[in-house]
Amino acid sequence: MKIKIFERHVALLFAAAVLVVGGFNFSNACAQDRRGGGGNSSSRSSSSSSSSSSSRSSGSSTSSSRSSGGSSRSSSSGNGSGRSWGRGDGQSRSRDTSSSRSTSSTRSENRTRERSSDRNSSVLTSSRERDLNSEGNRRRDRDRDRKRDRDRDGDRDRDRHLNRRNAGFDRNRDRDDWRRREYERGRLLYRTRAYESSNYGYYQYGSNAYEQGYQDGLFTGASDAQRGQSFDPERSHFYKHGAGGFLSIFGGQASYSMAYRDGFLRGYEEGYSNYQNYFFGGRFRR
Repeated sequence: MKIKIFERHVALLFAAAVLVVGGFNFSNACAQDRRGGGGNSSSRSSSSSSSSSSSRSSGSSTSSSRSSGGSSRSSSSGNGSGRSWGRGDGQSRSRDTSSSRSTSSTRSENRTRERSSDRNSSVLTSSRERDLNSEGNRRRDRDRDRKRDRDRDGDRDRDRHLNRRNAGFDRNRDRDDWRRREYERGRLLYRTRAYESSNYGYYQYGSNAYEQGYQDGLFTGASDAQRGQSFDPERSHFYKHGAGGFLSIFGGQASYSMAYRDGFLRGYEEGYSNYQNYFFGGRFRR
């Protein structure tokens, strides 16, 4: 019983070895066929010789070896086709990987270009903003300088006007002081008196002469004060002639001239001291 089991094991091992050798020979034959070699007959003869020798050595296991050889051939053919398909898949995978790499490189280049363009646009935008800001700052500076110069000019004009007004005020004040001094000096130098008919020998036209002299003296004194002249009634031709408004019907001229000059001095004093009350807009008004 043990011997039979041992023989069966040996037969199985032998059959397996035969299958392995046959499969290896078949795979070599398929490889040579792909390469374009013409050794199909030799591979087939070797396979047939190996199969015949295996069948001769064991008649009982021929059928099993043939069936196993057929299955090994089919499996080897299947393995060969699987290898060919595996190579095709590898090539397609390599192509896919190369295309994916090229696509990814193209995308990365596009991204780099977009980033560079974005950077350039941001740089241009920032430079334009800086230019606009600098231009706005320059305009503000120019406007500020113009306003400052305008203010300076306005200050100069105001100061000049104030200086002129102050100078004029000073001059006017000085003139007023000078006129007042002149008035006081003239009052002491030229004495005046009110009208009395007895002063002129009861001359009946003495009042007319006094009133005419007063009016002429008022005008002359106010004019001299307004022009800044000294207090001097004798400078006037009215006082020198003493005959303003004289008519022949008035009789003797001596009495008329005496009354006229007294009235003239009284009017001159009044006009010189209060000339502002008689001159309006450069014109004399009583």
